[in-house]
Amino acid sequence: MITSIQMELLKLWRKPRTYFGFISMTLMIILMLIAIKYGDPFRHMRDRISQDFIIAGSFINAAFLTRYLLEGVVYTFLPLFACLVCGDLIASEASDGTLRTVLCRPVSKVGWAVSKHVVGASYIFVLAMFSGVVAYIVGWAFLGKGSLVVFNDGIWVFPEWSAILRLLATYGIVAVAMLAVGSVSFAISTFLSNANVAIIGGMGLLYMSAILQEIEYFKFLKPYLLTSYFNSWKGLFVEPVNTGIIWESLGVLLIYSAVAFIIGLVVFQRRDVLS
Repeated sequence: MITSIQMELLKLWRKPRTYFGFISMTLMIILMLIAIKYGDPFRHMRDRISQDFIIAGSFINAAFLTRYLLEGVVYTFLPLFACLVCGDLIASEASDGTLRTVLCRPVSKVGWAVSKHVVGASYIFVLAMFSGVVAYIVGWAFLGKGSLVVFNDGIWVFPEWSAILRLLATYGIVAVAMLAVGSVSFAISTFLSNANVAIIGGMGLLYMSAILQEIEYFKFLKPYLLTSYFNSWKGLFVEPVNTGIIWESLGVLLIYSAVAFIIGLVVFQRRDVLS
């Protein structure tokens, strides 16, 4: 199993599309930095605070940029690249005609599929953490560091080290959410030979879930919708921390991932590989 995972990791890092996520996230961080530093989009917040407090310095710093980044990428870039890689893991082998060759080796279909999913999960975790670390380093270089100010049902101020720990936990939670979306694309890729359909399927489920969540008539579906648990990380930026909601969300997201993975595994195990 370990050898199979190492081989799949090697194959993954040889594909150009693997790097799209890292390059795109880096560009996004740079663009957000430019917008924050020179566009002054939070002027109204500063004005609001200055009515009640004496402000020394700026609340826009590395921690602020790192948290603010998530507001723009949790529903867009991160799930897209999670689906891009996870949806390609098995479907690309089928479309390239290498699936049958791979399975001719003394390796079980289940073991091979598990190693594929482990590689996809590793990619998602690395991409999420990479985004957070790069955002903080770039923010530190150009905006400076300091306490994190959060505007969420009030004004919350967290000391620097507390903010860093909360941000690390946040990006870990977001990685689990992305794993749930990526696992759906992985499941779809086990019975298709077209990676694009697997990617669209994962993203389609995400956006359908987000839309249904906002429609009053489908309110009864909210506990079962994937996106209902996407923003649980915001519970880390209040006092006291909403640990109950966060653990519940992590549990549901992991169940989503496990169910999608098992469905994909069963489908792939029963699939006749003819080419």
